[in-house]
This record gives sequence, C-alpha cells and structure tokens, in this order.
Amino acid sequence: MTKPGLGARLTAKLMNFERKAAGLERKVAKLDGLNMVYYDNENVSKPVMVFIHGYTADKTLWHRPAKMLAKDYHIIAPDMAGHGETPYSPDANYSIATQVEWLAKLLGHLKIDQAHLVGSSMGGFIAAAFAVAHPDMTKSIILLDPAGITSPEPSDIGRVFEEEGRNMFLPKTRAEFFAFFDLVMAKPPYMPKFIKNTMADVHVSRRDAYEHIFNDFFDTGLLEDKLQNIKAPTLLVWGKKDQILHVSAAPIWQAGIENCQTIIYEDLGHVPCLEDMKRTMGAVVEFVEGVG
Repeated sequence: MTKPGLGARLTAKLMNFERKAAGLERKVAKLDGLNMVYYDNENVSKPVMVFIHGYTADKTLWHRPAKMLAKDYHIIAPDMAGHGETPYSPDANYSIATQVEWLAKLLGHLKIDQAHLVGSSMGGFIAAAFAVAHPDMTKSIILLDPAGITSPEPSDIGRVFEEEGRNMFLPKTRAEFFAFFDLVMAKPPYMPKFIKNTMADVHVSRRDAYEHIFNDFFDTGLLEDKLQNIKAPTLLVWGKKDQILHVSAAPIWQAGIENCQTIIYEDLGHVPCLEDMKRTMGAVVEFVEGVG
C-alpha cells in the first residue's frame, strides 16, 4: 500500500484535531449488512441532534458546527453509506430510501427513540424522507439547501449538466475538482492549499463510486408529492447565492410542509453552516429550542 503524501497526512492530523476539539468520538456501528462509521459526543443526557452530510461529503463537515453545539446536545454524525469511512460496495443500492433505512438502523442500534435531524444538500433530502418514513422518530428537521425538489430555475451546476451533459460533481482531475469546489460556497472559510489538494485527490479517486451513488440517488422519486406528509416542525435554510441547488425550490418546500419556517441568507451559498457558522447554527439552536 502506498504511503499517503505529506498533504494527506497533515490533513488527517488536522481533521483529528478538529474532531477532538469538538468532543467527538469516532465509532463504528455494526449494522445488518453495513459497518457505519459515525461521530458521537456521548452527551447522552441532552436532546439528540443527528447531522447528515451531503453527496460526496462526509462526517467531517460537522466538526465546527458540532463544537458550537456540543455542550447542549447529544450529537451523532454518520458517514452515510458509500461516503467517508462507511464502506462502498459496487453491488449495493444507494437510493435515498435505502439511506433513510440505514439511518433508522443506526438510531435503533444506538437506542435513540427520537431526534432532531440536520441535513445538508443530499442530507436534507434524507432528513425530509426520514420524516415521511419515520415520523415517530423525528422530533424536527432542519434542511440546509436541501435536494429533493425540482427547482423552477436551474442552478449553475444544473445548467452545465443540461446544456453540456457534464456532471461537475464527478471531476476527473484536480483542476476539474477546483472548478466544482469554487461553485460550492459564496463565502468559503479559509482552507490551506494542502487540504484542498487532498480533497481533490480523494474525490477524483472515488469518482466511479460517486457516479454509482449519483445514479441511485437520482433514481429516487422526489418529494414534491410527499411534502404534505411531513408533520415534524421544519426549518428550511437556503443561501440565495447557491450555485448547486437553486433557491427557487425554497417556496415549494415552504408551501408543501405545513409547519415550516424559512430563512433565506442573501449573501451565502450552498453550505451556510460553514460559510457563516454562527449565524446559521444560531438559527438552528433557536429553532430547536422553540420545538422543545
């Protein structure tokens, strides 16, 4: 096995430092058919908040938001099937419905009866679908620029796909990854070059797996006709400058879910929890406290 390069080793050390600073422990849940890797801050006396990352992301997305909330919540942040450290299999199915059931199995494994679900992008799709499939386990859902609805207006990345047939989520080179990454956030936090290079290399190396997951993901029925079945209190947060999922989908979510609060941040993009963590997670905490 080839030894990781210096950039990859430094990135791993930094990620480990951030994980520890957030009070998160890396754990593995041996579920029926999948070993799911997840973070747990073991603050078991507090309300449960489950963080669900987006497509091609992983649990490390939540290091800093988790640190902000660690004192007051029991935080669970899994690598969803095929992402991060949770294994990918070319024979597995990665539809949203399947991801929902893996999440339900994880919560059952942890003996968690009910949780607040925070989902980013694909994670928002999973959280909303989970609320439909498992209403009794859903205390509330917080959807951060969620997938799951066809937006009336195409996003920049969607327009490239429609007009050129090119999926920018599946880069073949570092340069293509950086072109994709530049669209993700309107106000990206500082990131050293060695981390971006490591992210690019990992992303490109997993291209075939991500393509499989993408195809299963978009083979899933969308949620337009199911929104009325979401009964959990819902907070919808969207960055108006999102170039991945167009903000024009937000009114559809708002109209379809009976108990839905909506926040549109004029200056943010696709990942508001990183672009302005204090503002976004402050709104999440205020909402969750209101739910009780």
